[in-house]
Amino acid sequence: MPRIYVDSREFQSGIPDLLKELGAILFTQQLTVGDYVVSEGVAVERKSVYDLINSIYDKRFFDQLSRLREAYTKAFILVEGNLETAKSVSGKSKLFNSALISAVVDYDVNVLFSSNKRESSEILFTLARKYQEDLERKPISLHSKPKFESIEEMQLYLVQSLPQVGVKTASKLLKEFSTVRNMCNGNIADFEKILGSRKKAELLYKILNTKFSNSNTNKSSSITDFVK
Repeated sequence: MPRIYVDSREFQSGIPDLLKELGAILFTQQLTVGDYVVSEGVAVERKSVYDLINSIYDKRFFDQLSRLREAYTKAFILVEGNLETAKSVSGKSKLFNSALISAVVDYDVNVLFSSNKRESSEILFTLARKYQEDLERKPISLHSKPKFESIEEMQLYLVQSLPQVGVKTASKLLKEFSTVRNMCNGNIADFEKILGSRKKAELLYKILNTKFSNSNTNKSSSITDFVK
């Protein structure tokens, strides 16, 4: 089944739930650029037609196109909704056409259209499946893509990349331990206090303390194997 990285802010749209129904395996991140990463170096920015209208008018659209092309080798804009209705409401169809043509010609960003959220989820699922067919489960790399403004942003991004650690939890961990190094030296009790779950705390501890091996045979190891 295809694996898709989803921006955490997209969950309110309902599309991630539809992707799960289709059988996609989802990983939540707060993506700096794009809403969905469907394969190595391939991202999709989803826009409702009215968001597209606003972003074209206030020039955000072209900044987003530029950032997509900087961050990913292949990028898509997925326009969701009735574009003809939106253009008739705004009365500036030429402006829309020009902006979308610019996306394709000037920025090399592909434009896709869907009529509703379900169709959007089907398009995303199909894109992920097509691009991942020949990757032989090659991991999707996210860490080299975003542009950071500060060390603090880098630290948050690093910590929230851990399983079951969102933005708020990453911030709590860093505030508690002060540095990433200190966090890596934390114990299960420390993690449980912040995560609020013994199971999550044990998982985080195992991730930070298990020796890496491509042929790891310790997948079923008990947490007692790590506690001295």
